[in-house]
Amino acid sequence: MVGLAAYLSQPGCLGSIGCIRQTVFVAAGLLFASTIVFAFSLTAQTSRPIRQLTQVIHRIIAGDWNARMLPQTEDGAGELVAAFNEMIDQLRTEHGALLEENGRFNTVLNTMADGVLITDSQAIVRFINPAFTKLFDVDEQVALDRSFAEVVRHHQIIDLWQRCQLEGNTVTEGVKVGRDLFLQVIVTPFEAQEARGQLVILQDLTQMRRLQTVRQDFISNISHELRTPLASLQLIVETLQDGAFEDSATAVHFLNRAAGEIDALTQMVEELLALSRIESGLVPLRLQETAVADLLLKPMDRLQPQAKRARIDLILDLPPALPKVLADPQRVHQIVTNLLHNAIKFTSEGGKITLKAAKESEENNAVIISVQDTGIGIPKEDLSRIFERFYKSDRARSRDLGGTGLGLAISSHLVALHNGRIWVKSKEQKGSTFYFTLPISQ
Repeated sequence: MVGLAAYLSQPGCLGSIGCIRQTVFVAAGLLFASTIVFAFSLTAQTSRPIRQLTQVIHRIIAGDWNARMLPQTEDGAGELVAAFNEMIDQLRTEHGALLEENGRFNTVLNTMADGVLITDSQAIVRFINPAFTKLFDVDEQVALDRSFAEVVRHHQIIDLWQRCQLEGNTVTEGVKVGRDLFLQVIVTPFEAQEARGQLVILQDLTQMRRLQTVRQDFISNISHELRTPLASLQLIVETLQDGAFEDSATAVHFLNRAAGEIDALTQMVEELLALSRIESGLVPLRLQETAVADLLLKPMDRLQPQAKRARIDLILDLPPALPKVLADPQRVHQIVTNLLHNAIKFTSEGGKITLKAAKESEENNAVIISVQDTGIGIPKEDLSRIFERFYKSDRARSRDLGGTGLGLAISSHLVALHNGRIWVKSKEQKGSTFYFTLPISQ
C-alpha cells in the first residue's frame, strides 16, 4: 500500500490520471450529444408520417379522394401506410357508388310526375321535389325547414299527415285542391337510420277525373240522343196502331215524322262511324295545293239558302292574293260546313255571319279561316269542352235546335289531321268566332 501510494504521488502518474479523466469526460460528452441527436432524429422520423397523415386526412375531408401517403420505409410503418392507402381506395370506390346511386335517386324524384315531400317527426319539411312545388306553387328553398302546414295550406292533407303520425299506418284519400285540381294523397311512415318522419306522395288525377267525366257525359249524351227519336218513333207507332191509319192525311203526317226521326238516327250513326274512323286514322287525306277561295265558296253556296230562310246575312270576306294551302278540299268543305251550320243554328233572325280568311304571321306560315256570328254566344265554362263529342251547353239544349253534337268534334280531328289548330272565342249574347289554320303550300 505504501509503495502504491508512493507511486501515485509521483508527478507522471498524476498526469496520466488527469488524461484518462479528460478522455472519459470527452467520451461522455460525445455520447450525450449523440444521444440527443439520435433522439431528435427519431422524433422527426416519427412525427413526419403523423404530419403527412394529418395533411392527407384534411385533403380527403375537403373532397380530394386522390390524396395518398407516400411510403418511406419497408418496415412496419411502411406496411401501415400501404394499408391506409388501400383503405382510402376502398372508401373512394364506395363513396363513388353512393354518389351514383344518390344521383339516380334524385333524378327519379326530380323528374317524376308525382309530388313527393318528406317531413321529420316534428312536421318540418326536409325534402320536396319539383312536382310538389308546382302543385302548390311554392319555392323549394322557401319550403325547406318550414312546417308542413305552412307549405301545404290545405286542412284535409294536414289531417291525413296527422292521422298517419298518430296511427303509424299508411293513409290514402282523394282530395280536391282549388277549383279544378284533384289529387290522390298518400301519407306513409318514413324511417331512415334513426330519423323518423312521414313520406307524402301526391298523384295528380285531374286528367283522369276529366276523362271519367267525359265518358260519363258521352254515355249520358248518346243515351239522350238515342232516346229522343226512339221515343218519338214509339209514340208515332202507337198513334198509328190506335187508328190513325184510317185517316190517310193523318197517317201520312205521322209517317213523315217517323221518316224524319229515322233520318236523324241515321245521321247520328253515320257521324259516329265517321268520327270513329277519323280517330282511328282510317281516313286518309288527299292533300293537294289548293286556292283558299275554292275551299270556302262551295260551303257558302250550299248554306246560303238556309241563311236566307233564317233571315241571316252570310258574308264572305276573302282578301286577294292569299297564298295557296296544302289541304284535302273535301275534308275542309266538311269543316267549314259544320262551322257555318252551327253559326246559323245559334244566330237569331237579323243576325250576321262572316266567313273570313287571312294570312297568319310569317313565322307560323299558315292561313287562318274564321267563322264569326252575332249569335247567343257560348258560356265561359263550356269553352274548354266545346270540341268534345256529344257535348252541348245547357243554352244549346234549352233551344232544342237538334243536331248530334258531333260536328265540332269531327272538325277538330280533321283540322288536326291537316297539322292545323282550331279554337274559339266567345262572349254570351255577343256571338262566337271559330278559327282554324291550314298550312301554306311550300
